[in-house]
Amino acid sequence: MIRDWRSALSWPLSLSLILLIAASIGCVSLNYDEPSAAAAPDPSQASGWPASTLDPAASASVDATQTPDAAQTPDAAAPTRKPRRETPTRARLEQRKADDAANEPARSWRELSRLAREKAQDGKLDEASELLAQAALQLADRRPTHTQRRTVFGMRARLAQDLAAFGQLEAADALADQLFEEARQAPGLGDAALVSLARTTAERRHAAAVEAGRKDDTQLPLLALALETAQSDTASRERLGLAFEVSGLALRAGELDLARRAIDQCVLDAQVLAPADRMQAAALKVYKARIALAQRDLATAEATAHAALKIFEELGADPSNRGVAETTLAQVLAEKGELERGLELARTAHARLSSDEKLVLHARRQIAAGLARVERLAGDGNAAGAHYREALSTPSDGSALDDDLIRDIKAALADLETGASAASPSAANEPAPQAAQP
Repeated sequence: MIRDWRSALSWPLSLSLILLIAASIGCVSLNYDEPSAAAAPDPSQASGWPASTLDPAASASVDATQTPDAAQTPDAAAPTRKPRRETPTRARLEQRKADDAANEPARSWRELSRLAREKAQDGKLDEASELLAQAALQLADRRPTHTQRRTVFGMRARLAQDLAAFGQLEAADALADQLFEEARQAPGLGDAALVSLARTTAERRHAAAVEAGRKDDTQLPLLALALETAQSDTASRERLGLAFEVSGLALRAGELDLARRAIDQCVLDAQVLAPADRMQAAALKVYKARIALAQRDLATAEATAHAALKIFEELGADPSNRGVAETTLAQVLAEKGELERGLELARTAHARLSSDEKLVLHARRQIAAGLARVERLAGDGNAAGAHYREALSTPSDGSALDDDLIRDIKAALADLETGASAASPSAANEPAPQAAQP
């Protein structure tokens, strides 16, 4: 009985204890810290209005932070436009850009050349030119024949041609002239790219001068530079043709030393490239004899002309080549004072004009003019004048060589008619016929 009473009494007490423990646990879980003034939400921010319109205490705190001037003039006008807000991202990018510009290491000539090549492939030729100029500046202290320096120089030469090809002629000419001057100042710097640039620039400027009706004084210097550059390489057909062209231009311009160097190079290249081509060798000897005659190197002129004539006779050459070789040797003999031998040989060549032999027009003009010159040296002005006129009566073949020969004959005839001496340089400077060109 007593146990039952205690059991009955303990059950409500246990229940009360359980409820009390649960309540205490709930209070602990809901025990938050007291909100502070800093963490308390600002009703003014929630409403979007200034704090002073809602809370006097907040208004007082704001007034306390203002400067005296601002406190005295609360109605002062605010700026109508605020400066652009600086964001952390924008500031970081600007700083990075400044740091990169300050800390960027100098790029090597290889890197500059690579970038220039990429710019050129993208069509940005001006930027490529600037990059290559920087690369060239880095290599300027190296010897002209240094491979790296010549490599960059060649890239600039090809770029100048690209500029001209894309119609940027002003930039192309500026770069080309700069390269030409560098090559003159540093022999050995140029390579095949410079030779190509000089030839194409000379051709383009000459065509522009002819079209404009003015004299072109740039063609020969550029081609002479190209030949000088090409002489460091091995023999080639391109150099042979270039040397031949320079010799003719230099002879007509009166630059006899240049003409001699060019024709000597031409003869050497022909011996290397085509040692079995005796016809070409003989034709080049005729050219050399004429240049030597103009230089008054009569010994060389006689030996060379005689060798050419012998080859033509052995090979049974065409009458045009044989007749011009005979006329050339006749003039050399007359200049040496061997007038009888000179007249005999010149008349032999002239007799070909009245035979059934077919001669090219330019050769016919040369043979008649050659006889006239020998006759003039012999003192027979009337016969010389008749043969000069005969030479002028031959139809023109339309070539520049023939036009030059016609001009020279007219000048010689005018000198003869005015009683000038027989030492006119025009006939001595006559070019060889087109049939003899290599």
